[in-house]
Amino acid sequence: MTQIQQVKELAALGVDYAGFIFYEKSPRYMVGRIDPKELRNLGQVINKTGVFVNENYNVIMKTVKEYGLDAVQLHGSETPDFCTRISSSVKTIKVFRITGNEDLGALINDYPESADYFLFDTKAKEFGGTGRKFSWDILRQASLAKPYFLSGGIAPGDVASINGFINNSATPYPYALDLNSRFEIQAGLKDLPLLKSFIEDFRREAAK
Repeated sequence: MTQIQQVKELAALGVDYAGFIFYEKSPRYMVGRIDPKELRNLGQVINKTGVFVNENYNVIMKTVKEYGLDAVQLHGSETPDFCTRISSSVKTIKVFRITGNEDLGALINDYPESADYFLFDTKAKEFGGTGRKFSWDILRQASLAKPYFLSGGIAPGDVASINGFINNSATPYPYALDLNSRFEIQAGLKDLPLLKSFIEDFRREAAK
């Protein structure tokens, strides 16, 4: 997110988490776009989540305090020990970038006690959203006791396939859906009517 008013509108839609990119190479880099005081003043209406890539511990913790962040998403090659250190102070989401050929159990094996949540996203050459999916079938290959975010190119037309995935008895139930690039007008600017429609359709299908 790069606009404070859109963050407020997302909260009104019942969105639980909003991401703020603190990675300078990202086109969604939000420093200079949203004032730290404005973000702090939002209070608890939404989980304000700072996204970092291989950042220094002190920088992360300073940013958490400055912007009043409720959670941190670690999107780089952070070690289990580093994640544990962060998660001792703030709710932590560790990202795993998936091609579909990994041994997922081996990939996450050292991290179960190092983060509050996992997030599985599509791997690309650069860090950040690709707008592409990985095969969700890989999530059936490992014991996922940790709550996880499902990410990777989720699009407006995916309601039925997501519910099919969720309702498969062999699939660990995702804690949350990460909706990003396929719901944007441009990088960092969300198409709010599109998001609203998706959320309503998803909730309606899930209730059946």
